[in-house]
Amino acid sequence: MLYDAKFEFGDDVQLIATDTTSYIGTGKEVDWVLSGLNLGQGTPMYLNIVVGTTAYSGGTSCQFFLEVDDTSEGHDGTGKVIMMTDAIPVGDLGIGAVVYSGAVPVDVDADRYLQVGMTAVGTVAAGTINAWLSNAPLNTASDLQVDESNI
Repeated sequence: MLYDAKFEFGDDVQLIATDTTSYIGTGKEVDWVLSGLNLGQGTPMYLNIVVGTTAYSGGTSCQFFLEVDDTSEGHDGTGKVIMMTDAIPVGDLGIGAVVYSGAVPVDVDADRYLQVGMTAVGTVAAGTINAWLSNAPLNTASDLQVDESNI
């Protein structure tokens, strides 16, 4: 399977909030129709989320999630969370910290759009993340994060 920028949710993108939920910016979602994706039977796909070049600060904790929706930039209350991390203390979200790396649930393409979001407790004033889909877990030989040179 070939991975390109269509499978990257964000590259060092700011994701902050105050006692609410925030999503990676406009247009940073996977559209299964536009991607032309054929998952293939028995081929797992992995979600990797890593803190970018700005550590998280402020607030108490962050909880990251993967959501499916049939509406672009859904955020309308009809989306379904299919994966969620535990609440992570802000102090544990330093530069390069691994937030999540694991296989996405089966039938992740049941709805058209897939997006990454974060729920903050308190005022999370700074922090960036890298989030992408890959054919392997983070830090393995097969992990293929999109790089500018590949676009």
